[in-house]
Order: sequence, then C-alpha cells, then structure tokens
Amino acid sequence: MNKQFIMDNKITNEFVEKYTKTTYRIVGNNKHSAIKPCHWLEQRLMTGRDNRNCYKGVFGVESHRCLQNSPSMPFCNHQCVFCWRDIERGSLGSEFTVEPDEPKDLVDEMMKHHLDIIKNHLPLRRYLDNYEIMIDLLHYMLLNSGYHTLNSLSHALHISKNKVDRACNLLKNQKFIHADESLRNFTIDKEVSHCIDSKDEIRYLINLELTNPDDIMQAHGEAMIPNHAAISLDGEVMMYPYMSDLLKEFKDRMMTTFIVTNGTLPNRIENLETLPSQLYVTLPAPNKQIYKKTCRPMIKDGWSEILKTLDLIESLNTRTLIRLTAVKDLNISKQKVEEYTKLVEKANPDFFEIKGFTLQAKALLIDERLKGHNALKSYFPDFDYLKEIAGHFEEYSGFSLIYTNEASRDFLFAVNWDENTDPKIQRP
Repeated sequence: MNKQFIMDNKITNEFVEKYTKTTYRIVGNNKHSAIKPCHWLEQRLMTGRDNRNCYKGVFGVESHRCLQNSPSMPFCNHQCVFCWRDIERGSLGSEFTVEPDEPKDLVDEMMKHHLDIIKNHLPLRRYLDNYEIMIDLLHYMLLNSGYHTLNSLSHALHISKNKVDRACNLLKNQKFIHADESLRNFTIDKEVSHCIDSKDEIRYLINLELTNPDDIMQAHGEAMIPNHAAISLDGEVMMYPYMSDLLKEFKDRMMTTFIVTNGTLPNRIENLETLPSQLYVTLPAPNKQIYKKTCRPMIKDGWSEILKTLDLIESLNTRTLIRLTAVKDLNISKQKVEEYTKLVEKANPDFFEIKGFTLQAKALLIDERLKGHNALKSYFPDFDYLKEIAGHFEEYSGFSLIYTNEASRDFLFAVNWDENTDPKIQRP
C-alpha cells in the first residue's frame, strides 16, 4: 500500500499524475473514481457493427455505448496474481479511506469525460480515414503479392505506421489478410485475392463484410449517449459507500448497470437498496488454499466472506452471474471441475461464466507475483484449452453452454436460467 499518496483523507495529485499519460480519466473532487474506454469500445467505433463488440454483447451491451468505470479505483482487498492493474504501485490499501464523492457529481463528471473522449480522443475522422486506409491496403496487397511489413506498407502508401497497424489489425481480425508466425509479415487472403479484381470490388467487400461510412458515423453518434455502465474498472467497487445511490443515478438516466465484485463484502451487497441490472461475482478458486495463492488477500476470512456472498446470490432480486477468471494450472484444470460445480450449484446464479485471464499490462508479472520460474505462456489458457474445460463442466454439471466468444475466451452457461430464453437485458 502506498500511504504516501493519501494526505488528510485525500488522494494526492502526485498519485493522479501517474495516470495522466494513460487512457484513464480520474474523476471527482476526491480522486477515488475513474473511467477508461476499453479496447472493445474503440473496436466498435471502427466498424459500428456487432462484428467488433465485446463478449457482453450476449447480454445486449453495445461496446461503443458502454461507460467503464470504478468509484473506488485505488482500493482493493485482494492482490490477484492475474490482475492487469498496477497493484504493486497503484493500490492505496484494502479499505476506502478517503472522503467519498457524491454519486450525482460522479456520474455527471463521468459523462462529461466520456463525451470528451469520444469527441477529441476517439474522433470520427480517425475511423472514416481507417475505412479508406483498409481499402488502400487491400488494393496494394492485391497488386503486389507476397508478404508485407508494417514499415513497407507505411512507406509504399505514405501512411503512418500507427495508422497502417490499426487498419491491418481490423483486416486481420476479419481474415481478409493473414500474418506469418512472426506476426510481423502480412499477406492478402488467397480466397479474397481470387474473387476480387479492382478497388471498387474491395470497397464493396469491405462494405458488405466489415463496415461502411454510414455505420461508422451512426456508431459515433450513438457513443455520445452511453446506455450502459460497467462498474468494474479497477479496485473493489463495493467499497464505495454510496453504491445504491450511484446505481440509482445511472438507472435514472436509463442506463443498464453491471457490478463486478470479488464477493468479499456480502453485507454491502445484501444492503443494496438499488440493485444492478446484473451482478457479477468473481469465484477465483475452488477452495481456500488456491484462493490464498491466487488472490493474496489482505483481509482475514476472505474465503468465508466469498462463501457468504455465494449463499446470498439466490435471494437477490436481480440477474446474477458467477465468473471464474481462469489461470492455467493455477485455479483451473479438469480435476477442479467437481469442486467448482458444487459451489455454483449451491449458489444457483442465473449464469456461470469461464473467462480466460488477460495476459497484458501488469498481468505480465504473474510469474513474479507467484514467485515462480515458469514461462508466461504456461499460465495462459488459450481458447482450445478452455473449450475442453468447458466441455468437462457441461458434462459433469449439466449446465447448458449457451454462448462462446473466441476472441475473449469466454464460455457462458445457463444455471438458473432457461437456456431457450434470450439473455439480453430488456430494461435498466
């Protein structure tokens, strides 16, 4: 914990400055809250279509209209080894120790910063230009067979390397181009090259399969009016003392809400007067021993508090989901399926989700955090590995696997939910 960043029950400007060069926006007078546009928000702005939406699209969440936020950014009572946040230097402790900002003030400022980000940092012109760059790239590759690097494409087309990279990533995701094993050399897909002959045909293909200017402009306009709040960005969000009022502020603006909690504050959850549209509870381990190794809790009885939250789930008058954030050979394996299943069956949530942890940012320190000597890839559960695990869960538990998302390595099961009922949320 970095106590030097708290003075007179206030977070110092020195702490805030750590985030000024990132895409975080610290909001509120007392600096304990933040918003941050996620990867999928920008992806959705690039195409305006569901083809670049995050896995939460299964619940009706549109990534370009999602306000990812936290009212307790620097405070958490866990130090999870898989966390992509800077828990080594960015955590200010396991208790909410500053004066809390009022919910209305927070939401007002979050909305203001969101609009500024969309207008000035993720501008419409960028994505309209990207559309034209994709057409130019494919046309160049059509006329010039073989592999091309970002540098060679940048030089040939007189476009910055960053812009070429952005366009190539989208074309690669759509399988219009492919990278070699080094991921540095790109070539046009053979089927694409065989079925198109001109720039006009390339434009038609991209319009049909990927995006067009009208879709991009519509998405950018819609992004100005967020309709979903993902209260999950950083820290343990249930530490914020005015969570009920914060939820009400979002609901009054006709926004759906998701809370993602580590489950260590069951009393706070039980006392919520306003509930989120959907409550996510992270189940990081099948037992206490693995919990301690995975989460490195800074509180006593963290595991027993999680079990209390699991016991509480069925009584809550809202949609509920238990999420297993999976780390290969740490908290997930075929042998652990039975223990997890018993915990989920007892809790009886609407949904159970397995999601592979993300090996990025500070999660790259996972081996160091575990005091191990293993290659990073040994912890990473790829889609095929998790697909096999999900199959064992479905077979053992009887939970129906109703949705998978390969890009996010996400597997969603119906538990206390009719598998034939659309899981999309219909109202805030």
